[in-house]
Amino acid sequence: MDEKEMEKRLCDAALKGDVTTLHQLLGEDPLVLDKAALNCEDKNPLHIAAMLGHVDFVKAILQVQSAYFLCLARDREGRNPLHVAAMYGRLAVLQVLLDAGFEAAVEKTDGEETILHLCVKYNQLEALKMLVNRLKDTQLPKGRSEDAAYFLCLARDGNGRNPIHLAAMYGRLAVLQELLDAGFQAALEKTDEGGTILHLCVKYNQLEALKMLVDISKDVWFQNAKNEDGMTILHMAIYYRQNQTIKYLLGYSKVWVKQKDARGRKALSLLRGQENFDTEIESSLTSIGAITGGRDPGEYQVRLKERRDAIMVVLSLIATMAFQAVISPPGGAWQDELNEGPNPHRAGDPIMAQTHPTYYRYLIRASAVAFLSSLAAIVLLMRGSTHRYRSRHLMRLLSCLMGLATATVALTYAISLVALAPKHTRGDQLNNTVVILLIVVTMISCNIRPVNICLLILAQWITKMHNQVSNFIRGLPPVSTNA
Repeated sequence: MDEKEMEKRLCDAALKGDVTTLHQLLGEDPLVLDKAALNCEDKNPLHIAAMLGHVDFVKAILQVQSAYFLCLARDREGRNPLHVAAMYGRLAVLQVLLDAGFEAAVEKTDGEETILHLCVKYNQLEALKMLVNRLKDTQLPKGRSEDAAYFLCLARDGNGRNPIHLAAMYGRLAVLQELLDAGFQAALEKTDEGGTILHLCVKYNQLEALKMLVDISKDVWFQNAKNEDGMTILHMAIYYRQNQTIKYLLGYSKVWVKQKDARGRKALSLLRGQENFDTEIESSLTSIGAITGGRDPGEYQVRLKERRDAIMVVLSLIATMAFQAVISPPGGAWQDELNEGPNPHRAGDPIMAQTHPTYYRYLIRASAVAFLSSLAAIVLLMRGSTHRYRSRHLMRLLSCLMGLATATVALTYAISLVALAPKHTRGDQLNNTVVILLIVVTMISCNIRPVNICLLILAQWITKMHNQVSNFIRGLPPVSTNA
């Protein structure tokens, strides 16, 4: 029997799932599968058996020594047998192929699609569930920490979309829920075009998928993100004349109606620029304040919260710097003990306390003020207040504490700089460091009245230290320039 005849019989056996014929052909030529895989231009016998669900035929092929390479072989679209089994929902075959090795499951097609993309595209929910459950506990090779299911949820196709994006586009709600449970982070990823999954829902008019995602995600910034054209999902819904989507967004989501697109148009302006627009939607936009200037109350509250979080980070950093300056003063600590001599000391004593005792005292005081004022400001931020009168006074006190913390941590830096500088480099530049830093902090805080008062009080203490530095430098012997 010639080679072409054997390959024809092998393909017929794969189409019928005839395991007996497969064993006969392998007995006549053990390399018949390898030859068929090399000669075929599209699908090899394992592809065909996986597509038709002939699980016994697939098991028989997997007994061959070269079965691993057959599992990775690709057809014209770059799909391996595991991809084909998932596309056609052949669960038994999919289970057998996964048991043989998961490497083929993380391979992409020529269109950059993963096996999860194919499950979503062909609406194979049960196959997707099986894959997610099997790959959740499967670690990727090369030392990667995430599991294979999470990795596949984040993987992008040739259009820059991950499987969750695709599920939202097609409106596959059950598939979307399964993928969200496997890796919700993928839903927050933007496409390569700059839009979010919510933009895709609006673009492809998938209102139910949009509702699901809005209900799950409580992130206001996510709901008001802009695409590459500067459009929010409300802009897009108006642009595509999706009245039901617009009514839902205005009634149940947290969209900001005063956002502008890249051309400077608000939602109401975009609506009025269309012919035969819905007057009911215009009334809804007008009633919630889209026509007036200013900022949305919701947007203002979110920005206020983010500013508060940023202040919390800065105060925490100042407290850390002040604490570090005390436990690790400039110059370090003595590593030995010396009971006699010009500089008796114990192990762990700060070197600066003996070499520059005046600077060290000021360093400790400035660090203590910076640390305590930043802690007090953090407590005020955590406490907060909804009472208008109390909030106003708390904000004034908070501004004062922030200015004090900033000034004293800058003073700590100045003291450290002067103390560590070699004697021959101390001059007017180092002598005026404290004053320069104080001026900078004052300029930054010039619009905060309580900070100015605080800095004026602090200036008296700094002036005293400045005078002592000047007197110290004047008392230094001149540096000889002779060789």
